[in-house]
Amino acid sequence: MSLIAAFLKGLEDALSPPLRAILWRVLGLGLLLTAVLVWAAYQGLGFAPSTGWEWLDETIRILGGVLTAIGLAFFFPVVMTTLQSLFLDEAAARVAARDYPRDPPGRDVGFTEGLVSGLRFLVIALVLNILALPLQLVGLLLPIINILVFLLLNGYLVGREYFEQVAMRHASAADAARLRRAHRGLAFGAGLLGTGLMVVPIVSLIAPLVTVAAMLHLERGVRLGRARGMK
Repeated sequence: MSLIAAFLKGLEDALSPPLRAILWRVLGLGLLLTAVLVWAAYQGLGFAPSTGWEWLDETIRILGGVLTAIGLAFFFPVVMTTLQSLFLDEAAARVAARDYPRDPPGRDVGFTEGLVSGLRFLVIALVLNILALPLQLVGLLLPIINILVFLLLNGYLVGREYFEQVAMRHASAADAARLRRAHRGLAFGAGLLGTGLMVVPIVSLIAPLVTVAAMLHLERGVRLGRARGMK
C-alpha cells in the first residue's frame, strides 16, 4: 500500500466511531494538562520577589506570562504527542479489528511498556529539539530554515514513535526497532505526512489518529511481505 493510499484509509478509520472516542479522551487530557501548566506558571509568578516599584513588578509579571505562553507553544506539540502515544496501542487494536478481522490479533503492549516507550520518546524529542536550537535561532532570520527543521525533526520523531508502537503489537521492542530501521525511509515518509497533517488547522485534531491508522496499514504490508520472503 502506498503512503497516500495508507493515509486516505487512515482518514476513513479516524472518522469511525471507535477512534472518535479516543480522540475526545486525548483532547480532554491535553486541555486539562494545559490548564494545570498555566495554573502552575501563574502560581509561580506569585513567588517572584517584589522590587519595590509597582510598575517594574507589573512588567515582570507580564513578561513572565509572555514567556510562559511561548514555552507552552514550543513544548505543547511534544507534550501532546507524548500523551497520544499512551493511546496508540488501543487505536491500533481498534483499527486492526475493524479492517483486518481475519488477521491474528496482536498483543496488547500494556500501559507500563507504552509509558516507557512514551517517556523514551519524550527524552529523544527534547534532546533533538535542544540540538536543533542553533538552527532554529538562525531561522529567526531565515524562516524557511525553521520550517525545514520542524518538518524534518518531527517527521523523524513521529515516524519512529508511531511505526515502532504499531510494530510492537507483533514483535518485541527490539525487533520493532530493527524493522523500523530496515524500512526507515517508509517510516520517515509517513512521519513527514503525519507531521504535515498536524500543522493544518482543524485537520490537526484528528491527525494523530490518521497517522497511527496509516502506519498500521503500512507496517502490516511490510510485515506480511517480510513473512512471505522468509518462506
